[in-house]
Amino acid sequence: MGKGYKLTSASGDGPKQCAFFFSDQGCRNGANCKFSHEASANNKAPPPTSVSSSSVCSSESEGEIVEAKQAGAYASLVKAGDDSNPFFSATAPPPSAAAPPTPKKPKSEQQQQSTDKKKDKKRKKSDLSSPFDLGNNETQPQPPATAVISSPNVAAAPPKKSKGSASTSPKATNPSTPGNFRHLNLPIASFSLPTTTTPAIKEKPTTTSRPTTPQHEPAQPYPLPTATPLHRKWHDAVLATRSHPNYSSSFDFSKAQQLETNQGVSSNQGGSTWITSRPYGPWCTPNPSAIAIDCEMCETRNPFTGMVDTKALCRLSVVNAENPEEVLLDTLVKPDWPVVDYRSWVNGIKKEDLEKVEFTLGHAQLFMGALVSDQTVIVGHAVHNDLLALKMIHHCNADTAMLYTCKDNADETINSNSTPSLKNLAHSILQKVMPDVHDSVNDARVALSCAEHWVSKKGVVDPIEKVFTRTHSRENGRERLKNADTSMLLVHRLPQGSTAHHINDMLLAFTHVKPKNVTEVLYSGKHGKCHVEFVSREHAELAYVSLTGEEYEDKTGKKQKRVKLKNGDYVCVRKMKKN
Repeated sequence: MGKGYKLTSASGDGPKQCAFFFSDQGCRNGANCKFSHEASANNKAPPPTSVSSSSVCSSESEGEIVEAKQAGAYASLVKAGDDSNPFFSATAPPPSAAAPPTPKKPKSEQQQQSTDKKKDKKRKKSDLSSPFDLGNNETQPQPPATAVISSPNVAAAPPKKSKGSASTSPKATNPSTPGNFRHLNLPIASFSLPTTTTPAIKEKPTTTSRPTTPQHEPAQPYPLPTATPLHRKWHDAVLATRSHPNYSSSFDFSKAQQLETNQGVSSNQGGSTWITSRPYGPWCTPNPSAIAIDCEMCETRNPFTGMVDTKALCRLSVVNAENPEEVLLDTLVKPDWPVVDYRSWVNGIKKEDLEKVEFTLGHAQLFMGALVSDQTVIVGHAVHNDLLALKMIHHCNADTAMLYTCKDNADETINSNSTPSLKNLAHSILQKVMPDVHDSVNDARVALSCAEHWVSKKGVVDPIEKVFTRTHSRENGRERLKNADTSMLLVHRLPQGSTAHHINDMLLAFTHVKPKNVTEVLYSGKHGKCHVEFVSREHAELAYVSLTGEEYEDKTGKKQKRVKLKNGDYVCVRKMKKN
């Protein structure tokens, strides 16, 4: 729309002049015009005044003259004397600036509150604040309300039905009468890895055993498997899992829910609903008393909030613990958010494998809700990771990572907090070599065999020797034999809330050496630890030397430094080998 003009009265006592009559376009009303078409003494029409589009308008020239802002309008955007801003300067105006906008009508109180809420959502942070002082002013998000845990019969989003397919989206069952898991009509997407043969390992002579049965009951009154003799078989294994020092932090599901809420993600904002296992009753008596599960995960990112999910479910395998040959479910899972890292080097799953998959996390939760009661024993290795990927709250677990202890190869001592890898368990207990690429069905069965061994020995088992150590290499995903990787550093004594992103930023800021990979922070009690991998041994050494802090040797003779936190506390950065 062109410029608008407002009719004004001529100065003095004469008749009112018509502004349009003296313009280039002329007056369209002609003789019917209510204003005078006679020229005044000075023969000039009153000057037009620009108004908003609601006033009387005339379509004049399309061109506009833009008045540039003065430098003072941009001075508040940059610090005094700071010329680093690539867009504006604190002392000189920009080459051109937009005309000041037309003043808008003041918003009502209700409209203003709605606008403020939208702005607050955009200001949500995608991560917790770093515990390290990196020279920026970060603020902790306000603690939100406790997340609501829903019933297990989640109504999954109905997948689009492809032509020629008979599969339909499952309907959510009534909470009081969950459906039989064997009769669910789910869009299962089968997946299998190429079969390879692995050599058997000669059995080694056994050493002195020590009991690892629990010494005390857990603080929380979680349900125990007592319904049938098959349930009670796993009673001691469940208690031993709960008594592990890492249990309270690893199975802290409320913390995972709180983290999602802190980052501004809820079920109606692209997040998934959490489920919890239902009490044991007649509805589940035909179901197995115990199952073995393993999940494969990928990394996804919410396109709206930027939140990253490092445990996005992409494959679920469930084995009947009463009959390990029976696979109750093995399917690929379509993640809710776009995948940014498929982790094919770990799970063998590629982009094209998930393109036509219709099975979602909602379907997985529907299946688990119909299969698992609060007394169903879930067997697995580091099974808390599987439950986090399923977003499922369950405390009747037999976790082989917590049933066995590790032997520290450096000084032959037993570390009660350290957890062995499944590869080391298979090597020591089953005399098997695990393949480099994970197969979730195979992993579930191996974990079940190791748990059965613990039960048969009534918890009196040998500590596990660390034959394989992780290299955390994304190029090949392999593990090495008995060689601690000298291109890595161990960061431990990390406070709660620390993330791999925080460690990466800290090392980059303090040493100017960029890590190649930072593993997930694992917590035991109040503190956590993680491994940091660098491109080479020289890069790891340079990063360690560049750190400022008190250096001393730990009890195994490995050198480490104390790195100060912004709250006055410290973390330790340790070398992986003695000098």
